[in-house]
Amino acid sequence: MLGGMQNANGSGTNAGMHDHGRTIMGHPPGLFLLFMVEMWERFSFYGMRAILGLYLKCKLTGIEPLPPGAEPGFNPGRGWEQAEASNLVGWYAGMAYLLPVFGGLIADKFIGTHRSMVVGGLLITLGHLMLGVSGLGGMGTSDVGMSVFVTGLALIVIGTGHFKPSVSVMVNQLYPEGDKRREGAFGIFYMGINLGALLGGAAVGYVGERIGWHWGFSLAAVGMLAGLVQYTYFRRRYLGGVGVAPVLAPGQGWRERTGPWFFLAGVIAASGVGVAYHLGALGAIDGFVSQSRVFWTLIGGGLGWALVFTLKQPRGDRGPVASIFIFMLFNFLFWLAFEQASTSVNFFTDDRIDRNLGRFAVPTSWFQNINPLVIILLSPIFGAMWVTLAQKKIAVPQPVKIGLGLIWLGLGYVFMVIAGLQIKGDGLLASMWLLVATYVLHTIGELFLSPTGLAYVTRAAPKSSTSLLMGVWFLSSFLAYTVGGKVAGEADPATIAQSRFFVQDIGLDMGAPFANFFLQFVVLTIGGGIAIIALTPLLRRLMRDPND
Repeated sequence: MLGGMQNANGSGTNAGMHDHGRTIMGHPPGLFLLFMVEMWERFSFYGMRAILGLYLKCKLTGIEPLPPGAEPGFNPGRGWEQAEASNLVGWYAGMAYLLPVFGGLIADKFIGTHRSMVVGGLLITLGHLMLGVSGLGGMGTSDVGMSVFVTGLALIVIGTGHFKPSVSVMVNQLYPEGDKRREGAFGIFYMGINLGALLGGAAVGYVGERIGWHWGFSLAAVGMLAGLVQYTYFRRRYLGGVGVAPVLAPGQGWRERTGPWFFLAGVIAASGVGVAYHLGALGAIDGFVSQSRVFWTLIGGGLGWALVFTLKQPRGDRGPVASIFIFMLFNFLFWLAFEQASTSVNFFTDDRIDRNLGRFAVPTSWFQNINPLVIILLSPIFGAMWVTLAQKKIAVPQPVKIGLGLIWLGLGYVFMVIAGLQIKGDGLLASMWLLVATYVLHTIGELFLSPTGLAYVTRAAPKSSTSLLMGVWFLSSFLAYTVGGKVAGEADPATIAQSRFFVQDIGLDMGAPFANFFLQFVVLTIGGGIAIIALTPLLRRLMRDPND
């Protein structure tokens, strides 16, 4: 077993060979322990995410149509308007990408990735339990119960902020500097993420929709707790000193003992969010941020900071840093459209898709499982494709990969436009196979853009700013989720017939409100994909390696 402390950026001196140098598939056993922990965390996160919007939108009198054998009034939700539900889902998912920036700093400067991951896992588990408790007795329909529910969401988001960056860094810490197995390790780890998403969506989605929403939320807590128990039991054997607190100056040892205080701070902060919601303060904050002048001021400030940051870099780093910020804009566009899966596409599935497969009515949430399933099936193919192209010295520049990702995403929305045209009439439902095609094409787009984009940031960023720029990269996802939640509100059945979308102003009116809504994403993503591919010659001049 190799011991030692890690430095703050997570490169570490632990070589990852624990348990007497034994390996599994050529990798240290600790990789597969972290694989299982991440799988269970993603089980809870994606399982809950699959039913969150459905629960908020579901009528107070229960779901319709009823599952076989269910009594009228079965499984009541909160009865929110679709726009309100989409907005909350967007903020929830967005904050889950914002807070890891701060969670990573806490792990680096104070308690280390091991303690940070445990703190995060405990907060996530407590959050899911509170979601379950919020449905007990009269709380399921009361304002107090909803405030408890929001407190649970805040606990999950804060816990994710601690957990998400820590587990990924610990995978990196398993391998010594220059170890060529690291890329393959992250491929295996990525499979754990998607296996957890697949199992969570299937199990939590079914239990939530067919047994009870709050039973589904509680099942997500069981998943996270299972991951923590596994990790705690096997950590010393398979991980050794990986994830311990960073080396601290004399007299600073108190920092690594602050883990319980960060847990307590998370509970207090989440409670404050719940109280603020109960008093109506969160609605006021959301309304303020949503004002056009505030939104564009924040965007302008961000762009100004990016320009100043780029100009402050040494001459050789300015081009690569500028390319990262440019790619972030297209990353924002991709996830803005892609993550409609948890809001507008999910609600459309629930209300407007014929989900009957013989005598079995497919749960709405199960369609989101297509994404992780296709990733699991296609990831090895994509990996082999990139290796083959590299061996043949065929370069696919990063702008082209991003452009192809956007174009595949737009092609997927073509099927949603067709689905929108199929429901032009009272009581008509669209084919579920159009939805399946949408998810498959969207996933192909994700495989072109997401893993390659993250890898590009780590290669192109200056070593002194890699962690900062990775955090900023995730900020584009935060914006995509929060703005995407508001965009999804435009597809509210109560108002969509009176809405006018920009595609109508450019002469692309399909004559059906939902078709026009989804056509927006076709135009934006395919247009964005073509634009960045056309800019490839210019962007390659900025990149550190033009063939990257």
